[in-house]
Amino acid sequence: MNKDKIWNYAIYIIWVFFAFSIFYELIWGIPSRSLLWIGELVLSVILYYKLKIPKGVYAGVLIIFLANLFGELYFTFFYTYEYYDKLIHFLSPFLICTLFYFLFRNKIQNKKMLIFFSATLFLSWSLFWEIFEYFFTQLFHVYLVGVKLLGFQVMPAYEDTIYDMLASLVSSVIWAFEALFITKKKKK
Repeated sequence: MNKDKIWNYAIYIIWVFFAFSIFYELIWGIPSRSLLWIGELVLSVILYYKLKIPKGVYAGVLIIFLANLFGELYFTFFYTYEYYDKLIHFLSPFLICTLFYFLFRNKIQNKKMLIFFSATLFLSWSLFWEIFEYFFTQLFHVYLVGVKLLGFQVMPAYEDTIYDMLASLVSSVIWAFEALFITKKKKK
């Protein structure tokens, strides 16, 4: 069996796992929370079939999606480790900024502008996500903002949002400097 078939089978298994998780949430979990997993599954299918990105970038995006799924649903890391959410917010820009870089590299020829655009687009997405978390919490009473550990609130919602955005900002800036360094090095 060649590497492409193994890659495809691995992707399909992950998608089936997401579908199982959606079904699990709908029946035994918190049905409104299944909307998050549906969104990640749909986005991962679109990225795989419609957009031409490197396999490593796609694998990174799937890892972030799985970290969310396992951290929320199966292992409840979000509720047992105070900084798990911050870790996700810190690591995400390295993968998502790279994703945006590859998605728009044929449209934006200037590498510096492409890097700036990718980081800015990610920060915009991060801001949108924090607003989404707030309204999702308000509408469905699913706890997405603030940090609760073992049932006790250890970080209020506003502080959680500030630290999430700060982690995303710092990581995006680090990614941008790394990307600038790599593109300059490739020119030489």
